[in-house]
Amino acid sequence: MIRRRARPNRKRIAQDAAYGGKKPRLVWALTVLTILAASGAGFWYGRQGTGLDLIAWADQFFQIQVTDVAVGRRVSRDEVLALLDLEPERGLLSVDPEALEQVLETHPWIRHAEVRRVFPKTLVVKIKEREPVALLRTEGKAFMLDREGAIISEESRGPNGLLPVLTGANYVDAVLGTPPAVQRLRAGIALAGLLDRTGAGLMEVDLQTPGDIVAYYSGLRLRFGEGALEEKVDRYRRVSDRLLDRWGEKGGEVPVPGVEVDLRFRDRIIVRERG
Repeated sequence: MIRRRARPNRKRIAQDAAYGGKKPRLVWALTVLTILAASGAGFWYGRQGTGLDLIAWADQFFQIQVTDVAVGRRVSRDEVLALLDLEPERGLLSVDPEALEQVLETHPWIRHAEVRRVFPKTLVVKIKEREPVALLRTEGKAFMLDREGAIISEESRGPNGLLPVLTGANYVDAVLGTPPAVQRLRAGIALAGLLDRTGAGLMEVDLQTPGDIVAYYSGLRLRFGEGALEEKVDRYRRVSDRLLDRWGEKGGEVPVPGVEVDLRFRDRIIVRERG
């Protein structure tokens, strides 16, 4: 008895040819749909009041075991952990990185904080510290300022001889950070930085008179008015050596000015000798 070979199913071959290359993609698509459906169910349960229970249940698999903190020179790891205030067995799912960043940035020395979750068990914290660039002397006290004009902390050890001193700013406005006060402080800090590039040593910048910023150093009183500070400082730099050679004074403190240098007028410098 001779058996005949089964004839190929041409229809099935055609279907396999059409869908054979798409099977992996089909499986992947079904997987994605399953994940989306599960996420949607979790969201729905959350809206029904049981989402927190699901998160709490899942959070046990992602308990924080490592807190990776990149500390700076002034803010310690212990201070960062105290601000985070993470209770034992806290999980990554219940952590709100943005809220933790806002808490960390309440620290006077922390300018910017970044918190992110690294699954399965690590919380990464990076901070950028404020850098003091000037001292604000007001109300008989001295406060360190950063480049943005924000008060960092009180300088209890007395003025730091390496930092320029700003005077004439209102204490309350500076603490509250009102826009006019901050703008004024930033202008004073910018002027001090520009003068420092000319080789000026210990200096004091007076912000008391509206529309006129005045700097004192080496026995000179420099009046800059307001605005175009870079151009005015550059104009002063061209004659500073001659002025200092003739009228400049040396010393560890800002001396009483004997000469006023007026830079408020365009393309000219007016020098007035005291008396």
